[in-house]
Amino acid sequence: MRLKKCFVNSVGSVVSVVCALVLSACLPASTQVVPLAQHVVLIIDENTSFGTVYPNGMPWLVSQGNKYGYAANYYSDHSGSLLDYLYLASGSCEANYSCANAPACSLPSGSHNFYCNGNDCFTQNSCQATVTKDPITDTNIFQLMDNQPISWKVYAQNYLNAGGNVNVPDFTSANQPPYTNYYARHNAAVWYDEILANTLGAQGNIVDFEQFGIDVANGTLPRFAIIVPDGCWDMHDECSSLPNGDNFLNSNLKPMLNLPDFQPGGSGLVFVTFDNGAGDEVGQVYTGVMGPNVKVGHVSNIAYKHENTLRTMIDALGLPSYPGWSATAADMSDFFNPTAGSVVLNSPANGSTQGPSILVNAAASELGAQIDHLEVWDTFNNKATKLGNVFSKTVNQAFTVSGNGAHRMTVQDIGGAPDYAILHKEVTSYTVTSNYGVTVNTPANNSTQATLFPVSAFAVEAVAEESSSGIDHIEVWNGNTKLGDSPKGTSISQWFSLAPGNYTLAIEDVNSTGQTIHSSSASFTVASSLGMFVNSPANNSTWSTTTIPINAYAYEQSGSSTPLVDHIEVWDSTHGIKLGQSPTGTGVNSVFINQMVTLPAAGEYKLSIIDVNPNNGYKSIHTAVVNVNVRASQASSLKRVSARP
Repeated sequence: MRLKKCFVNSVGSVVSVVCALVLSACLPASTQVVPLAQHVVLIIDENTSFGTVYPNGMPWLVSQGNKYGYAANYYSDHSGSLLDYLYLASGSCEANYSCANAPACSLPSGSHNFYCNGNDCFTQNSCQATVTKDPITDTNIFQLMDNQPISWKVYAQNYLNAGGNVNVPDFTSANQPPYTNYYARHNAAVWYDEILANTLGAQGNIVDFEQFGIDVANGTLPRFAIIVPDGCWDMHDECSSLPNGDNFLNSNLKPMLNLPDFQPGGSGLVFVTFDNGAGDEVGQVYTGVMGPNVKVGHVSNIAYKHENTLRTMIDALGLPSYPGWSATAADMSDFFNPTAGSVVLNSPANGSTQGPSILVNAAASELGAQIDHLEVWDTFNNKATKLGNVFSKTVNQAFTVSGNGAHRMTVQDIGGAPDYAILHKEVTSYTVTSNYGVTVNTPANNSTQATLFPVSAFAVEAVAEESSSGIDHIEVWNGNTKLGDSPKGTSISQWFSLAPGNYTLAIEDVNSTGQTIHSSSASFTVASSLGMFVNSPANNSTWSTTTIPINAYAYEQSGSSTPLVDHIEVWDSTHGIKLGQSPTGTGVNSVFINQMVTLPAAGEYKLSIIDVNPNNGYKSIHTAVVNVNVRASQASSLKRVSARP
């Protein structure tokens, strides 16, 4: 990445800063052929030829392609699913040797042979299957994002039902949960070294698909997202169908496409493609390109393949280099309006909690206009304050704000003279606090956890993150053994595995030199049993309000006997009232719940938290019982429904 001196006119001073950001600093507008996107979302379906999808096979998907744009001359790269997923991540099939009858494919310059086929990657010079994955060390999009850093997630359907870790194999493997239809070979991220080694906390970015709807609702989508439907919803398995796949996309993408970032004035970008044609053979596949910066009704007849999509996504994210064949592939630039533009904001994250010194990391791009400068504004208590003018297309600087409570940050790019008009803007909301240190949400102190359990925490310090004395990342320690790191940033949300026993974990925020700033601890017991595990509310706890938080998860892993968890329900067993349930929807199976429920009045309650099996008449699998005492004067009425048996 090239660095360039840029000048920042902040309130009361002029300072020189180095604009080291997510794209080459201060480039002229003419060099940008793909506009930056606040969110880039990739969905890959399976084994369906262009003519099967278009014009009538998947009506919702086709309608979105007709509304925005689609590629009419797009071909897959290679037979065998995994190879095409790798093309979309590292621009290579990562093999030039045929294993398990997979035809050889050519490697780009700088790429290496990891003996991959459509199902697996093998040890060097061998086609023998291995117990653990053989990590791919070539440069890939996940590595490039981690190095910036840029936020990313893979939303994998039934990931937690399948076992919830990066080494879970295809569900058809021996002794695997039989109802998940999760395929590791459809999840490119879990084949690369930095994810398998959990470098920079990368494993925490592989999450269950349940989290996608939560992130959409909360406005916390990452900059880059991959959606991995399971075999029942991506046209791979017999349980799937064209209507299934189309309904999955319609139900789950529509709420996202209604977000401001995907509406006019926004910059969100969505790709929906297929790994291969019918029979998992190389062929023409439908690829829809959606977003407010896409030409209306554009049909591209240019010859494209998966490496073209990879290059386009890399440009939309502002990454500094192109792995594999994407280095010589063309951008899919014909899809974008010639006047498209955007401001993208990496920090502060929407919904985050910050100290008074805020790292602002943002960039702007305009295909048809010159950018004179960026403006940074903070709004608190309905009063907007300009924090500074940045005479560059990028900003990576700490600004000081005043006042604890809810803030809104706006970064906007300004055009040239004489109008100096606002071209585009991006807005994020955050909370400022002076309570410094590490806050641990889960595991709850003195709780019981499963052998796979969630760690969720965030840290706040007086100085901005990534400064020399600010927070670089969060670490989780069990005694002298580090369990893992967060990605660069101020929060962690990741699942860890420990053997049954008693533990006290230290969760620490660490600066760039590796020094601990603050540390908090959580003591708990890991049990060998299956069932429901509750972090909130604590048993026999007392509450001053009728609205209380429910934080719980199901763990039912028992090999080939593992039941499928469809969702979690919360019941007031004292009065036979259903208080709530975890998210459900088309293709959404939820194995954790984190939401508020409201009790009808003050009093003592027995709460039952239940995981539900769709393959057994939607009967409960396990029930956790929590007793709470509410001493609130407020009361609310809830409709009584039939109680669970």
